[in-house]
Amino acid sequence: MGIYTKTGDKGTTSLVGGVRIAKTDIQVEAYGTVDELNANISVAQKLATVENTKQLLDSIQYQLFYIGAELASPDLNVKSDNQQQVGEQEIKALEDAIDAAMAQVPALHSFVLPGSSVSGSQMHLARAVSRRAERRVLAVNEIKPVRPELMKYLNRLSDALYALARLEDHENQIKCVISKVVQRYQTLTANGVHHSPAQDKATQTALKLLQLAIAEAKQIGIPIVFALVDAHGNTILSYRMPHALLVSSELALKKAYTAVALKMATHELHNLVQPGQPLFQIEASCSDQLVSFGGGYPIFADGKIIGGIGISGGSVEEDMQIAQAALKGL
Repeated sequence: MGIYTKTGDKGTTSLVGGVRIAKTDIQVEAYGTVDELNANISVAQKLATVENTKQLLDSIQYQLFYIGAELASPDLNVKSDNQQQVGEQEIKALEDAIDAAMAQVPALHSFVLPGSSVSGSQMHLARAVSRRAERRVLAVNEIKPVRPELMKYLNRLSDALYALARLEDHENQIKCVISKVVQRYQTLTANGVHHSPAQDKATQTALKLLQLAIAEAKQIGIPIVFALVDAHGNTILSYRMPHALLVSSELALKKAYTAVALKMATHELHNLVQPGQPLFQIEASCSDQLVSFGGGYPIFADGKIIGGIGISGGSVEEDMQIAQAALKGL
């Protein structure tokens, strides 16, 4: 069975219910642009690297189908009982997605070129088409009223696509940083700076711990500083997420150092440093290099301490949760 009907050969098409209008009509242009937007979002969904973004874009595609059907109806300002329509719930979901994405990326103080990654670039392309779809619907609204929720949704959607594009670019940047660390390590090895299998494994472990800590921090919405030290308290790796407190850069390293220096998790030290307890005033005695609140953990292998991890940025409980998730992930 062919998909062509030949009914549009004279330049007209049917709205829902059979009413025929010109294909150049602004109403057709509006739902045609929404269809174009949906196709662009389909590509963005396939390229996305952030799992939550993939799921959100999938649901948005269905919602755009509902919008297209609504725009293809003769009466655009009627709440249909038998037709699915976007409303305040879907608008709120977009606003939540915007807030969540923007909380994870660094602030911008000037305009930037759209997209530093393939997935981010496609999001920006979809954003531009979303803006055009909104303009087409506003033009329709000047002729015949459109449901306010529909226009509000399209406005939020373009903002959401911008935020998701920023997040994709940021995630790609983090991966590039980690990749460069690995590449430099491999270059040193190739140039004669050889490392033992144990050292190679240590490097992989450090990068894995960083990735796991960042993933957990994003999951609970806390920007952190990650610090990793060796068995002698020397810094191996330190990374600050955007928007993390500046003081966390110092605290994360101190937590990691404390965990190694005393071979215990930093929260376990708290009771021991109280007045009358065995380690009272140890922090002052060690040039304030030690901390006695949670977020620092020693790392053991075969019963021997090999390093320490320090997390700072959230509450004590949140820092502990992130550090524990990273260690458990190994």
